Amino acid sequence: MEAFTVDKFCKNCGDRLELSADEGLECTKCKCYIHIKCLKRGSVPGGLYGDTFHAFICYECSSDNTESFVRIRLSWLQIIVLVLYHLQHKSPGLARKGFFHWRHHVATFIDKNWEILFPSDFKKKKKWTGTIAGTLSHFNKYIFLSGITVFNEPAFWTLMYPKISPLTISSVYSLMAVEKQNIKLKKEIPVSDAELFSRLLHSCVINKELLKTFNVNSMQIQAETKSDGNDSMDIVEESKKFGDTRSRHKRKNAKHLGITSRKLLRLATSTAALSDDLTNFNLGSPDTDQSSQECKTEDVKPKDVSRLLNPFCHYNTSLSNISRMKGITLQNKLTGGIRQDLILSPYSGMHLKPYIRRDAETFPPWLKLMAEIQLAANSSNPDYFLPPRAPLDYTYVQPEHIPAINSLCNQFFWPGIDLTETLQYPDFSCVVLYKRLIVGFAFLVPDVSHTENYLSFLFTRPYWRNCGIAKFMIYHLIQTSVGKDITLHVSMNNPVLLLYQRFGFKVENVVVGFYDKYVRNDVSESKNAFLCRLDR
Repeated sequence: MEAFTVDKFCKNCGDRLELSADEGLECTKCKCYIHIKCLKRGSVPGGLYGDTFHAFICYECSSDNTESFVRIRLSWLQIIVLVLYHLQHKSPGLARKGFFHWRHHVATFIDKNWEILFPSDFKKKKKWTGTIAGTLSHFNKYIFLSGITVFNEPAFWTLMYPKISPLTISSVYSLMAVEKQNIKLKKEIPVSDAELFSRLLHSCVINKELLKTFNVNSMQIQAETKSDGNDSMDIVEESKKFGDTRSRHKRKNAKHLGITSRKLLRLATSTAALSDDLTNFNLGSPDTDQSSQECKTEDVKPKDVSRLLNPFCHYNTSLSNISRMKGITLQNKLTGGIRQDLILSPYSGMHLKPYIRRDAETFPPWLKLMAEIQLAANSSNPDYFLPPRAPLDYTYVQPEHIPAINSLCNQFFWPGIDLTETLQYPDFSCVVLYKRLIVGFAFLVPDVSHTENYLSFLFTRPYWRNCGIAKFMIYHLIQTSVGKDITLHVSMNNPVLLLYQRFGFKVENVVVGFYDKYVRNDVSESKNAFLCRLDR
C-alpha cells in the first residue's frame, strides 16, 4: 500500500507523478523518480505507452553520463496488459468496438516486438501463442474482458479497466497474492479473485475516474439477441407450416396418380414439390395487390453484414456492402480504388490524406503505346484528338488494394505472399494507381529495431518503368523514416541496386543463398543478396 500512498516527485521537473496518468521510472541508485516525458532520450526503449518495467539508471548516476535501461523479466500477464494498454492508446483504429483480436493484434504485436518485451536470454517456444489465449481466459472478468457477448466470438479482448496503467495492475495483482496468503493464515472466509482484485484496486486508486470499467452496451445487445430469436422462431414456425402443406400435396398427388413404384413415387413427389415452389413465388401476375407487396418489402430488415467482414480490416472504405460480400473477384485482383475521405492510421493514430501526390506530367511507356495506337486507329479522322489522360495517383495502402497487390506479388516475386499486414502501418506505404489499375507499390516495415526500418517490397509494372515512379516511392518512404536507418535486401544482379545507390544506400554485407527458399531454380536472378543500408 505504501507505493500508492507516498507522494513521488520528478527529479527533473519537480512535478508530482500521477498514478496511471503521468508515471515515471525510479533510478536504482539514487532512488529518485523521473517522468517518462522528462527522460533525456524522450521515451523508454521501444516507445511502448505505459512501459515502466525497466531497471533504470539516470544520467547523473551513470558512469558515462547516459541513461541506462535494462528490461525487467515480465510475466505473460504483464506483457499482455502492456500490449493491450499500448494498442488502446496508440492504435485505436485496429480495435473493433474497443476490442482487439488476440491473434491478429496481440500476438502479432508481441511477435514483432519480441526483443523489446523480453530479455535477450528468453527463448521463444513453439506454442507461445497458446499461452496468450490461456492467460486471457484465466483472468477474464477482472483484468481482461471478452468480446463474446458483443460479437459472439471469443477471440476479441480488451482491458477491464482501460484507464489503469500496467504498472498499477501489476502492483495490485502482486498485492492480491499477499492478501490471499493472509486470508489463509487468518482462516477467514475465502474470496473470489475477481472480488478481491476489485476491492484492492478501489482501495489503492484514489481517483475514481480511473476505476471506470469498459462500457459495454449490454441492453442493446440483449435487445438485438431477443429480436433475432423472435425472428428465427417465426421463420421456423412458417417453415413447419409450409413443410406440412407441401407433404400433404405430395401425398395427394401420389395417391391421385396411383403410383406404386418407389422410383416413380420419388419422381412424382419431386415434381409436386417443384410445382409447389413455383406457385409460392409471385411472378408478377396482374391479380396481385401491389400495396401488399410494398408493405412486405418495408417490413423486411436487411441483415447486418458487418459481422461477416474480416475483423482485421475495420476501415471506412468507399466500397458498398454488396461489393464487399462478393469476395475476391478477377477485377479485384487486377484493380483497386481510392477513397476520397481521410484514412485513420492504426499505427500512429493520425488521419492520412487520400493522396500523397497526383502526377499528370509523367508519361509511362505503356501510355505512350496506347496513345500511338489510338492515333493510328483514327488517322483518317483529321479532327481526332487524344482524350485527356488521367493522372498517376500516389496514395497510402487501403484494404481494397490488398487483393491486387497480393496477386502481383505472387506473379512477379514468389507464391504465398500476403501483405494484409501492411494495413497496420499505412504511413509507411505507397501505392501508385492509374485510374483503378495498380501500377506500383512500395512498403516499409517500421521499428524492425530501435533505430532501423526495413524496405520489404518495391515493385513497378513492366512497361511502366524508367519514368520516375519507383524513384518517387523510395523518396516518399525515406521521408517517413526521419532519424532511422533503412535496410533492404536486393538480388546481386538486380539493376534496381543502382537506383538504391543514388539515394545513398551502401552495401553492408553479402548474404549467400538469401532467396533459396523463395525463388525457383529456373529464374535468371541471383539467389544471393546484398544487404544495403541507408545511414541517417
